[in-house]
Amino acid sequence: MSVRPLVVCVDDFGLHAGVNAAVLDLLALRRISATSCLVDGPTWPEAAPALKAAAYAHGPTGERVADVGLHLNLTESLQAPAQAAWPVQPLGRLIRQAYSRRLDPQALQIEIARQWDRFVEAWGRVPDFVDGHQHVHQLPQVREALMRVMRSKLANTDLRPWVRCCRAPAWQPGADGTLQDAFKAWVIERLGANRLAQLVQRQGWRCSSHLLGVYPFDADAAGYARRWQGWLQQVADPGDVLMCHPAKPGGSDRAASDPIVASRAMEYQVLTSAAWAAWLQQANVQVRRWA
Repeated sequence: MSVRPLVVCVDDFGLHAGVNAAVLDLLALRRISATSCLVDGPTWPEAAPALKAAAYAHGPTGERVADVGLHLNLTESLQAPAQAAWPVQPLGRLIRQAYSRRLDPQALQIEIARQWDRFVEAWGRVPDFVDGHQHVHQLPQVREALMRVMRSKLANTDLRPWVRCCRAPAWQPGADGTLQDAFKAWVIERLGANRLAQLVQRQGWRCSSHLLGVYPFDADAAGYARRWQGWLQQVADPGDVLMCHPAKPGGSDRAASDPIVASRAMEYQVLTSAAWAAWLQQANVQVRRWA
């Protein structure tokens, strides 16, 4: 059986020091191959150089270690002055407004372009990929605005970032997970994954295949470990992405107010465990970047 490649992506780099430290540790261990960045996060600009050094380190065959992307945020209040032109709103309200076509297209495009430019300012180049905090990049109006911004920013270049698609994997009854996980993955997909994929492919760009790693942030370490082994059984295509949200435990004001801080610490424990590498070997899966 041939080796199945998998992109393992940590979301929310820049949110707080614990997330950043987890990303750097996991890059050093070669346990992740991507991270997406909240550019209005309080630790983003100053943490970018350390991330670049880690992501641009080279593996044994000379390849870059990781892709680094833009984590488009429309729902998380991070930096009020920067976000003033597009006040954030709860995800449920954003979904309702997107599906009723009540978002301001011009303001939306300006906000996406602002976050793109803020990424480039700190990173020095365009993102390797784009995804969305709480998967907002696939919503109606948002996805069209994202395509317009990317066309503008990539005009007259040969750069082609990939876009994360949130299609759910085919559910396998033998995989260690729950029906609740599968239902949540299905709901995320139905919010716009297939339409986003069509728009991306129409531009001649690449979108990822399936999104793994969906669960309700309520598992203990044993439950999360079982889920990982189930997700590895579901890896099917070269563009499959497994998202995760680890953070290294440690005190900070932002971490203290993080609603999933306990799950982040638990994920870090599992991802740095000795058993993790054995699961990949047993599943014949290799963590790789995709850009």
